Amino acid sequence: MPQAIGRPSSGFEVAEFLILDRKLVRKLVCLARSRFGIDDVDAEDLVQETALEIARSPALIASPEGYAFQVFHNRCARFLEKRTRTRAVLAAAGDGEGVLVREENLDERAMVRAGFARISPTCRKLLTSYYVEGASLKETAARTGHSSKQVWKRLSACLERLKEFIGA
Repeated sequence: MPQAIGRPSSGFEVAEFLILDRKLVRKLVCLARSRFGIDDVDAEDLVQETALEIARSPALIASPEGYAFQVFHNRCARFLEKRTRTRAVLAAAGDGEGVLVREENLDERAMVRAGFARISPTCRKLLTSYYVEGASLKETAARTGHSSKQVWKRLSACLERLKEFIGA
C-alpha cells in the first residue's frame, strides 16, 4: 500500500496498491462499464495493463488513486479507439454490407480484403470474433476451446500475418 499521504510513492508501489485494493478495482471496472461501455472482462484486463503501465513509471506519484484513475481512463479511451479502428478495417475486409466507404478508402479496402483472403480461416475467425463482433478475449477463447493467453498470442500472430499481406 502506498505510504502516508503527502509522501510520493514509486510506480511499483502504486501498481501493487492498485492490484491489491479490490474496492479500487471495482470502481475502475464500474467506470469502464458506465463511461465507456466496456464489458467487465475487458475492463479487468485494462486494470492489469494499467498496473503494468504504472509499475513502469519512473516518476514519484503524489496521489496514487488519482493517478491510477487517470492512467486507467486514458487506457480505456485508447482501447475503444483501437477497437473502433480495427473493426472498421476488418469490416472493410468482410462482405462490406452496410458499410459506408468513401472513395479515397477504396484502395485500402481492396488491400485489406485481399490480405484477409490470404490469411488462414482460423485467423479470419479469430479476428472477426474479437474485433468485428466485439467478443472479449475470454469469450473468444471459450469459442475456440483455447486459453486466453493462447488466443491473445494467436490474435497477435494473425494481425502480423495480415499486416504482411497488406504491406503495412
